[in-house]
Amino acid sequence: MKNSKILAQVGLVFTTLAWGATFVLVKEALNDANPFIFAFYRFLLAALAILPFAFLNDRKIFSNFNSHEIKGGILCGLLLYLGYGFQNYGLEITTPSKSAFITSMSILLVPIFVFFIKKKKINSHLWISILIATAGLYLLLDPGNVTIIENQYSSESFIPNIGDFLTFGCAVFFAIHIIIQGDFVLKKINIVRFFVIQCLAVSVMSLLSAFIISDYTVDWSFQLVNGIVITGIIGTTVAIFIMVWAQKKLSPSETAIIFSMEPVFAAIFSIILGVEIFSLMQWVGGAVVVLAVIYYSLMGS
Repeated sequence: MKNSKILAQVGLVFTTLAWGATFVLVKEALNDANPFIFAFYRFLLAALAILPFAFLNDRKIFSNFNSHEIKGGILCGLLLYLGYGFQNYGLEITTPSKSAFITSMSILLVPIFVFFIKKKKINSHLWISILIATAGLYLLLDPGNVTIIENQYSSESFIPNIGDFLTFGCAVFFAIHIIIQGDFVLKKINIVRFFVIQCLAVSVMSLLSAFIISDYTVDWSFQLVNGIVITGIIGTTVAIFIMVWAQKKLSPSETAIIFSMEPVFAAIFSIILGVEIFSLMQWVGGAVVVLAVIYYSLMGS
């Protein structure tokens, strides 16, 4: 039991590390493809990657979809499509680390939406966490003191920028996705079928969006292929199934604490790869955001 719990913790750390790395990979890949086209290939690959393992386990696995899987998969797919749409367009403008830290706010937004959707009382610890996180975000955005390689922004740039606001939209839709998906997984569904429908829904919606805005050109560079493969297989298929397995061994608080390290890993990867440079104030702000999430995970959930 103890060994399985340690393996679960290691698995979630790997998942969090992979997700942290994807912010840099996606930002680089978006130089060569429209955000919708990137999402189309990422989630199509994610769906295809699980098929061999699904068929090996049960050859008739896709012969009996139920209404919960179809409705839930499409609805959750729509929310993921919107979430990643906002995140990817935001990443074209903002930095990988800021995108990751702002996205992590979805954990704090969940109970707020639960209150409006399900009329569930909000714990007072949530408001404390939100105040802490807001202070952290202010320091993280560090007005007028952001340096990014290749001069994408100058020190005189007005921060926060539109990319930060788009990314916050991502956090909103991810929070709603967590709530809706949480309801559907409690119903009688097959996780693999549910996962595949979600991925295909995101892929189809993204492709249609690319055609609507008439921007579907692709420059098949190494960084684009690398981004699609790693985010599609490791960052989506492998990561989600490790997460599902690990969450059966760990408490929600343990899981949330490990996941709160995702933006930290994103910042580390971004700096190591020379995408951006953090000021001391931004490091402090990022740490405060993470502490806010950990505080709520321990005290408010």
